[in-house]
Amino acid sequence: MLQPDRITGLKRVPIFARLSDNALSRVAHSCAWRQHESGEQILSFQDQSTNILFLLSGKARVVIYSSEGKAVVFGDLTAGTMFGEIAAIDRRPRSASVEALEPCTVASLSAENFERLILEEPGVALAALHHLAANVRRLSERVFEFSTLLVQNRVQAELLRLAGEVSGQDKVVLSPAPSLSDIAARISTHREAVSREFSRLAATGLLRREGADLTITSVSKLGRLVHEAKGD
Repeated sequence: MLQPDRITGLKRVPIFARLSDNALSRVAHSCAWRQHESGEQILSFQDQSTNILFLLSGKARVVIYSSEGKAVVFGDLTAGTMFGEIAAIDRRPRSASVEALEPCTVASLSAENFERLILEEPGVALAALHHLAANVRRLSERVFEFSTLLVQNRVQAELLRLAGEVSGQDKVVLSPAPSLSDIAARISTHREAVSREFSRLAATGLLRREGADLTITSVSKLGRLVHEAKGD
């Protein structure tokens, strides 16, 4: 990737949105750049590395595997996402693995250079705090769901979350459709339970399979089911 393309890629990362081209150029020079193929591990759970990373193209998944091989999926990362910041801040082992779901371009910055950058650029520090706060809120919501909702409601909540990532429309097409195993790994259940709820939602007209796609016919109705289950 040429230097101008690297700078353009870094501009897509929210914490760099207000940096000048000169500052971005310095960051680009300080970064290590790598390509990862689909299925390749980008970060390993409990690894001792402390770089902070930026996904500039492609899609990746944050996951931890149990000793029996069960996947616990925390979420998917898209282009423009910063990740690995926890180890960069506290210098402790990685809290999860990150795997490429498709070919990815990743820039990584050493923890020391990142610390220097946030001290020199208050805007970057503030944006990083906003990023961390958003992650804490998202994880807090998921812990609440795991602790209080029935499996069928957790399936609904995950579908609602996926719909929000795709579009602000009431009718949303998830393309390609998430697999039953994928949803199960996200909400700590098994694929059979997800299959049952998909069938039930399809019978009510809220879900519709169309080839490799999954259509949510009314996000607002799905949202009401989730809010009622949460007691909102």
